[in-house]
Amino acid sequence: MSTGDEDVLAAFGAADNRIDIDLGAIAHNWLYLDSLSPKSTITAAMVKANGYGLGANHVGAALYKAGCRQFFVANLDEAAAFRNHLDNINITDAQIMVLHGCHRGQEHDMRAYRLTPVLNDLEQVSRWRLFAQNANETYPAMLHLDTGMTRLGFDPDQTDWLIENKQALNGLEITYIMSHLISGEISDDPANFTQKTLFDEHRSFFGGIKASLANSGGIFLGTDFHYQMTRPGIAIYGVHPCGKDHAIADPNGLKSCVTWHGRIIQVRTAPKGATVGYGGTHRLSRPSRIATVGVGYADGYQRSLSNKAFVNILGHLAPVIGRVSMDSITIDVTDIPPNIMLKAETAALLSDLYSIEDMANHASTIPYEMLTGISHRGIRRYI
Repeated sequence: MSTGDEDVLAAFGAADNRIDIDLGAIAHNWLYLDSLSPKSTITAAMVKANGYGLGANHVGAALYKAGCRQFFVANLDEAAAFRNHLDNINITDAQIMVLHGCHRGQEHDMRAYRLTPVLNDLEQVSRWRLFAQNANETYPAMLHLDTGMTRLGFDPDQTDWLIENKQALNGLEITYIMSHLISGEISDDPANFTQKTLFDEHRSFFGGIKASLANSGGIFLGTDFHYQMTRPGIAIYGVHPCGKDHAIADPNGLKSCVTWHGRIIQVRTAPKGATVGYGGTHRLSRPSRIATVGVGYADGYQRSLSNKAFVNILGHLAPVIGRVSMDSITIDVTDIPPNIMLKAETAALLSDLYSIEDMANHASTIPYEMLTGISHRGIRRYI
């Protein structure tokens, strides 16, 4: 994706930062992940958290065009908004699964928006089954069996009860039994095989029902983990779950899909010994040129990046110095040639030279949090 300033600045409008989202790269990533599974395995897509912060509506439409038909969201609110968008663009055959399940009072909307709840406990099973019986219909659902996450899903006691009382599912169409890996991104973690063994044991009591276990990391564990559906999330958005080194080793695999630019709003000189930003946490060791960029923690540029991160200015990396403010960051551009700075209108916060993995590492967090944390104050452009 281009970092040319004329192209970037043209679409800033009244904003001081812009996020470019490459829908072609997202579609490529889904197709690549799909190619890793047998043809009998469906590749779904996680579009929860507004498509990992990049826009579920745009991402979902691009993935549908690429061939995806099964989508997962977190809750009813996300599901209803996504279904409304798909209906508005005449996509009526997409399946939407709701990971948090069906809660009290949500039954009617679950059905009205043609959703499939992922049932996480016996209370949800009872609620959804009773609603189906009262309508004299059979409603779809997935079952989530907890095999080690201790977060969502049937706990061991409830799983044992359900195995002995499978009639509790009468009136429901159970489309898949699923579980979630706790360490799928760590290929040699024995927890993966412990979970798979337990998952296989449990699902053996529900003969004939399809299964799903692999998240993004699970896909790279091999086809034994793929079953009849994989559920990639972060990998669709260009981040290799096993780390940046794995992505570099496979240049034809996942593609980065996000570039983030901030407007350079001032460039100034400062003497040796001057301090920069709140608290004076950076003291200049030489006469310097300082560029102020119009993006800060209110835009999702985390304060923990203070004195750690880098930006890309027309192919030159420059360090963030001083504390990240609400609306701005300060960059040491002393080492960038003056003729380059004369042309520079923007700084690339995320680019080919400084990736989301790099930023997350400097913020002591994970790419998931960086992506979903980008605020809506910046302009989003879809390519």
